[in-house]
Amino acid sequence: MTFETLVLHEGIQAAVDTARNIYGNGEKPFPSLFLYGTQGTGKTHIITAVAQLLEDRSFSIHTFAEAPVPGVSHGEIARRLDDLVLKIDEEPGKMCCIVFDDIHLTPDQDRTHLWNLFNKMARIGAPILLAAHSSAEEVFPDDPHLRSRINSGLVFHLSLPQDQDRLLILDKMAKDRSIRIPQEVSNYLITRKTRNIKELAAVLEIVDQASLELKRRVTLPLVKMLEAERRI
Repeated sequence: MTFETLVLHEGIQAAVDTARNIYGNGEKPFPSLFLYGTQGTGKTHIITAVAQLLEDRSFSIHTFAEAPVPGVSHGEIARRLDDLVLKIDEEPGKMCCIVFDDIHLTPDQDRTHLWNLFNKMARIGAPILLAAHSSAEEVFPDDPHLRSRINSGLVFHLSLPQDQDRLLILDKMAKDRSIRIPQEVSNYLITRKTRNIKELAAVLEIVDQASLELKRRVTLPLVKMLEAERRI
């Protein structure tokens, strides 16, 4: 998940342009980044690409966490961060990047630790990258301090791509898998199956696997057969 493998469209253009400029060329301190939008808008892809961009910078980056891990609370992560902050203090010039996906799943009891993470990252001038399905106001309606901290950085609402954008994305996903898809198949998948990019990728994977197993080209009859069999 890099910027090179991301297909741009109007719904994410502003977020991508700003993130590449700020985190690719900017100087410390780095602001936080919060992306929100429905499933399939590219939130995970973009924040992962930003983390990769930071890792590729001339200074060392510590990617502390990519997402909340089952069984590991933000409190435990906060305690681990204490050691990391000390390590960074001992190694001037080195940076830390924390990435949290799906922060709307954060349990109420862990939100104080998330607030502490924000404060610690701000103190060392390092970015914290977050994504959620809704705005901070909707995710944390009873926590004005956390909302204020999140909204103090870069905030972008991502929207789903239009059909013409989905066709470009589908074409790129197919090329990445070395799959040849006729235009009529692309149009069918986009308009009749799903408009969600993640779901579309899953459908493409099933179609590709069936094509290999049956030794058949990807055609509309093949897709409809898989549909009749309830495989897609």
